[in-house]
Amino acid sequence: MTWILVAALCAVSAMLGARHLHRRGRGAMDAFVRGGPVGLRLVVGLPLLVGQAQAADKRASAVRRVGEIRVDGRLDEPDWARAPASTGFWQREPDEGEAPDHQTEFRVLFDEEALYIGVRAHDDEPTAIRALLTRRDQSSSSDWIYVGIDSYADRRTAFVFGLNAAGVQHDMVLFDDTNSDDSWNAVWTGATSVDDQGWVAEFRVPLRQLRFTADTTQAWGFQIRRVVQRTGEETWWSPTPRNKPRVVSLFGRLDGVALPERMHRLELLPYFIGGAKFPAAAADDPFGDGAEPQFRSGLDFKYGVTNNLTLSGTINPDFGQVDADPSQINLTAQEVFFRERRPFFLEGADIIQFRLSQGDGDGAQDTLFYSRRIGRAPQGSGADYGDYYRQDPTTSIFGAAKLTGKTSRGWSIGLMDALTAQEMADIRHTSGVHERAVVEPMTNYAVGRVRKDLNEGRTTIGIAGTAVNRQLEGTPFRDDLHEAAYASGMEFSHRFAGDMWNANAKLAGSHVRGSPEAIEITQRASQRFFQRPDAEHVHVDETRESLSGLAMVGDVGRTGGQFWRFAVGVDARTPGFEVNDVGFQREADFAVGWVWTQFRDQRPSKHVREYFLNLNAWSVSNWQPENLTNGANVNGSITFNNLWGGWLGYATNFNRVNPGLLRGGPSVRADVWHNANLGIRSDERRRARGNLIAYGGASPAQGSWELGSNLDFSVLARSNLELSLGPSFSQRLGQLQYVTATEDAEAVDHYVLGRIQQTTLGVTLRVNYTITRNLSMQIYAQPFTSSGRYDQFKEPDDHQAQDFDDRFHVLSGPEIARADDEYTVTRAGYTYTFDAPDFDFRELRSNFVLRWEYVPGSTLSFIWSQGRAASGSDGRFDVARDIEDMADAEGEHVLLLKLGHWFGG
Repeated sequence: MTWILVAALCAVSAMLGARHLHRRGRGAMDAFVRGGPVGLRLVVGLPLLVGQAQAADKRASAVRRVGEIRVDGRLDEPDWARAPASTGFWQREPDEGEAPDHQTEFRVLFDEEALYIGVRAHDDEPTAIRALLTRRDQSSSSDWIYVGIDSYADRRTAFVFGLNAAGVQHDMVLFDDTNSDDSWNAVWTGATSVDDQGWVAEFRVPLRQLRFTADTTQAWGFQIRRVVQRTGEETWWSPTPRNKPRVVSLFGRLDGVALPERMHRLELLPYFIGGAKFPAAAADDPFGDGAEPQFRSGLDFKYGVTNNLTLSGTINPDFGQVDADPSQINLTAQEVFFRERRPFFLEGADIIQFRLSQGDGDGAQDTLFYSRRIGRAPQGSGADYGDYYRQDPTTSIFGAAKLTGKTSRGWSIGLMDALTAQEMADIRHTSGVHERAVVEPMTNYAVGRVRKDLNEGRTTIGIAGTAVNRQLEGTPFRDDLHEAAYASGMEFSHRFAGDMWNANAKLAGSHVRGSPEAIEITQRASQRFFQRPDAEHVHVDETRESLSGLAMVGDVGRTGGQFWRFAVGVDARTPGFEVNDVGFQREADFAVGWVWTQFRDQRPSKHVREYFLNLNAWSVSNWQPENLTNGANVNGSITFNNLWGGWLGYATNFNRVNPGLLRGGPSVRADVWHNANLGIRSDERRRARGNLIAYGGASPAQGSWELGSNLDFSVLARSNLELSLGPSFSQRLGQLQYVTATEDAEAVDHYVLGRIQQTTLGVTLRVNYTITRNLSMQIYAQPFTSSGRYDQFKEPDDHQAQDFDDRFHVLSGPEIARADDEYTVTRAGYTYTFDAPDFDFRELRSNFVLRWEYVPGSTLSFIWSQGRAASGSDGRFDVARDIEDMADAEGEHVLLLKLGHWFGG
């Protein structure tokens, strides 16, 4: 009830504060450049895309085991013969509804500790069965068996366990009927064997890894999916046609599982790390005195409060990751979104997450809870205090805990709290003086979400809330950061008309508090730019100590059916909406209306397996109101019978006004922008496979353009060795790249834009070598280089002029002069200077990880990581020079040995 009250109070405070709301918006139309709204897309291609109609007719029975079961992939114990066999699998691919070419049967046993599933996959060509040895949870072109268990029996949530023919494990959670999260890792065992009848998959799933009600006799949703890789045949026990926008709700039923009223669930995972860091440092840097010892330990735990509620916690967590965040140069005013990779925050994220997103563009990342805020890089820097400094790259997390689960009455609960440390930097001055400075205040983060399922899972209602509280007294951040930030949301979704139609709605409110200086920073931030001199509906109030706002998202449409699907929706943020303290939000002050139509044909023909065509249109305004842009997009995709495929898309934005081009200056008339993209994907069953993406965009009125391509290519050199190469290359010429805003001697603002010629090249290299199912080696490397050269600097003259050349004045001749790395502008009686913005940047990040799972859930890992970077101001793209500079750059190396031992009971 506490969270319900908190959410309600936050919503009320946000609504009451709405009369103070103020300014900006653009770019939300990008959410519909490719395909339909994200809420309308199914989990196509995920390992458990299960069947359709008549699911309730499929029933299987579990039998209590009497003797011992040895999980060896044989199914030769007497208990397996006692259990009734379930057959009648249904073909989904390639010929939907036809009888399978390969028959499958399964049996289910149980005891007070585990569920046992034995699957016999018949195959007339056992030597042709694909069995690739990879690391756990890695997709591969193998034969697979997946088992889905809806132990909540809510027709919306399922735990999925998969084995390929080599015995490689893959697990995930399905939620909200059609969505998936494969970051979930359970502790379970499985084994496989191949014989003259085909192959066998045997699963032992501990009941403590599932969540269920307190009833002693269970009736669970159940599904099994089989993949025959060489033919592309996919069969399901409980059928689900591709024209049905449903997954878990169409599972069959598993009867007969009898459980104790109360299960004891306690898992402990202590970890210990030892090693050294060898930082890069200048010769006279007092902190660059050799190796820095790295010793730390911590504990993760899970406790079953009830059979369906779990308390998870972490003390001094280790949030190491194999893959680093991708390198990039961000020349925009907006923040870059990075994926979460840390296990504690990934697990159960579906229950806590409250997304304010539609489509699959930049706007699809808006959310009330962005877990990368917790443990982020310190928001201050020791460089502000002294000549030399040392500080941790991330903020320490003292501890975090979350309660997640679902009750027997259909209430989904997700509550999380985390406390991060006050981070200090060690400062050394050339005078020899040593001091310490605060670079991040102590902060508490709280997140909660509660949802209720109604109408057999067809209807859901829910609320969510977040709270951030910082200890700013005695720190230099009182005038920079919010002292407190709150947000809340309400949500509703409903399937109707035979589950072919869907309606969704969300309303969220935000409220931030702080000193007048901190709130002024928020008003001037890139999300809103209240300081725009021509904005009639917003202004900067230097006396304010709080800011509030609202966000609204809604859509309704036909999401099922054989051929036609369509939807309409809205997406809006008032000017004062702000959730970036623990959420993610690129923009405020916009309102988008959109429509989406799709034609799909999934009937296989002579050459084509399926194809899709999408048409989108949108209109974006701010709250002045002022129309910012209108746009449309058409795109399509096709899959051939040989499992090659591709897609093609074209979009046009009839831009009218760009309120953010001058980053706080007046709005500028915008020009039409066209962009297109295409992609080709190969048959993923092949040893060599890949995807190629090419894209481009142009504004003829400006003379601006961009071109780029990405390749993702993998080769299975051996059945247990995969090599991956992912190069990317882009070039652009932008006439309106923001450079700076400055004042002349008379305190008159001047906004400088320039023409940029930017070239970027990056390569991602991966080697995955699986020595055994429990011993693997991973190598990851990412060299990256980007250069940008500026010329044709210009000032806006007539911001709203129809013709581009009349809108800006290009500085030339005696008006602009360069001396070293500084430009001086002298024009019409005023003078100002700005730094030359040319840049070239190169970086190399790499990791080597040797990982041994010596018993289920317990691992010993050796990790070597390095990072090196160099930069300059030449601005020219030169690959040979950049490679040499990368090799010569001082690198930081880290060597670690990590032990994590799992205790379960």
